[in-house]
Amino acid sequence: MRLPTPCYPLAQLLERQFPALRPAQRRGLALWVYGAVLAHSACEAAVITACEGLSSYATLRQYLREWLRDGGSKRRPCQTELSVSACFQPLFCWLLQLWQGRELMLAIDVTTHQDRLTAVVVSVVYRSRAVPVAWHILPGNRPGAFLPPLLTLLTTLAPAVPQGQRVVVLSDRGLWSPRLYRHLRQLHWHPLMRVQGDVRVYLGPRRHCAAASLTPQMAQAWVGRAVVHKNRPHRLWLTVVVVWTPGHVEPWVLFTDLPPRVVGVLWYGLRMWIEGSFRDLKSFGWEWERTRRQDPTRVARHWLVLAVASVWVLAAGTAAEDGPPATVGPPARTGQRPVSVFQLGRARLLNSWLGHCPPPVLRLRPERWPSAPPALQITYHTPLPRHLWADAYLPI
Repeated sequence: MRLPTPCYPLAQLLERQFPALRPAQRRGLALWVYGAVLAHSACEAAVITACEGLSSYATLRQYLREWLRDGGSKRRPCQTELSVSACFQPLFCWLLQLWQGRELMLAIDVTTHQDRLTAVVVSVVYRSRAVPVAWHILPGNRPGAFLPPLLTLLTTLAPAVPQGQRVVVLSDRGLWSPRLYRHLRQLHWHPLMRVQGDVRVYLGPRRHCAAASLTPQMAQAWVGRAVVHKNRPHRLWLTVVVVWTPGHVEPWVLFTDLPPRVVGVLWYGLRMWIEGSFRDLKSFGWEWERTRRQDPTRVARHWLVLAVASVWVLAAGTAAEDGPPATVGPPARTGQRPVSVFQLGRARLLNSWLGHCPPPVLRLRPERWPSAPPALQITYHTPLPRHLWADAYLPI
């Protein structure tokens, strides 16, 4: 099938970034992404309608569906099928090529499609949004552990990170695990993981308390090294961050391996940006919540369309929001944007296709991470030397 004219630059880009894909697979991916941006929806019917004029409705539907199917389920069964897991590292490498910064923040989270599907997602947070770079789709309402596939996703992405790039990984309370914490450290990444407020921290011999009690009042923060988990197999010596900012009913309790004077007490707030990306994937953008697909493998391939379209749109939106390239990253935005980078990027691409403006220069220029305001009272705890601690409180 012949692609529309605006689709060829994307097809050439995919050829450079995904060399392992076959030409037919790259053309199918380019048509899916082009139709999703044009229709403001990645639903099959919307993409077909947006591409009306390229061929008949039935031919377009068959072409797009064939791209999602397994080799044995195609109209002409064959051995060739798209492997999504093989695309995670090239997708991440493409994002890092566009990235203009030496610090990278990832977020791990889980999203669902009603009660039918569950997606474990690793995303790069960026300007009140996040870009999915690896995911695992599971059937909904079925028992199963998230941790093994999550560890596989992180291991797949790790070789793409250049040496010297600092990576901080955010996760919410439901994903806390000592095994995940240790795995991130083995990858030379820095975990910043939220845990339950009642977890006990050991600050010295016969001195322990619930972590949330370290900040009894609002507008306070406590940062220091401590031991967590008295049980020896799970015991960790790490940095505990407890911060209670105005507007929250309880403090955040965070675990990280960064030194107390290095970690930012407000960095965890950037994890909320992944909620904006889920809105872009669903109701505000690609309308994934309207999908009727239930096969996890086909849904994972459909997510590749969403991820490539998101990188393309956010990179174009950066040029629209910032204007000419600058050498210093913009400061972190504290308020809500009047128009998201996602919507700006899609509008810029559409205008370039209509000839109203030149094609945007794709780049991703992250904002500087937030620093603590002067009104926040921060207490830094200096622990006793570890050799003075009782054996029961020493880390392994």
